[in-house]
Amino acid sequence: MGTRTAQRDGEWLDLVADLLTQPLTCLPDEKVCRLLVRTFDAPGSVFHFQHGGGPLGGRVWPPEHFAPHIEEQTHWAVHESDARHPLMRYHRLTGLGSCLQVDEVPSGIADRRTVRDWRALGRRWGGVQEQVSIPVRFLPRDRRWFLLGRSDPFTAQEMATLRRLQMLLTGLDHQVGAFARWSGPAGSAGAEAADALRLTPRELAVLGLLARTLTAAAIGRRLGVSERTVQKHLQRIYAKLGVSDRLGAVCRAQTVGLLPVPLVPAAGS
Repeated sequence: MGTRTAQRDGEWLDLVADLLTQPLTCLPDEKVCRLLVRTFDAPGSVFHFQHGGGPLGGRVWPPEHFAPHIEEQTHWAVHESDARHPLMRYHRLTGLGSCLQVDEVPSGIADRRTVRDWRALGRRWGGVQEQVSIPVRFLPRDRRWFLLGRSDPFTAQEMATLRRLQMLLTGLDHQVGAFARWSGPAGSAGAEAADALRLTPRELAVLGLLARTLTAAAIGRRLGVSERTVQKHLQRIYAKLGVSDRLGAVCRAQTVGLLPVPLVPAAGS
């Protein structure tokens, strides 16, 4: 592994490790876009999202790079990109959330004319001739992904780095979602209890999934980590709550306000 690759990986590991300790309820897309641009010498990056099958949304960084054509680009992204963007055609037609660049899209999905027309737009919109897609969540009605563009193709080594980053960012996205699902019902009282017990956002995400009766293996799949890692988190959660098993952890968490207490129907209702 070259020195520059090691430096790139180190920067990203530091960023994700820092973000995993923060009580985030949404993906910090600007920080990610900022580092993508710096790491890969690109003029700009875009974060796209779609929730519940609703309209496509997006944020760009840096804003000044996109400002001259932002209205045209936004209209094209919302209304035309699914059919005319080589990468979006790939994701839509295959249903896969692969990290790949335009040059890697099979010709059966995006023929020469589709690619040529997209590159003509790229020349007009700042000289972008190559672009890579980095999906972090790609379900039919719930999608989040980053796009990174520049004038020259990404090398094989850069693509390998981007695919490692996709794994890191997907894991971060999973935790953000799990923590958001915990923090909503828990409210301010839950946050105060978590601070008092020194539970980390990762541990709270695990605790919230534990309360939904998921196994350690299932929690690992949700968070993008190994079952062994989940077991380590559970050991720390048990120690901080002063319990020795899953049931004790959930009951103790309900008692101190970390988890909502299930409503018990009144007699005769």
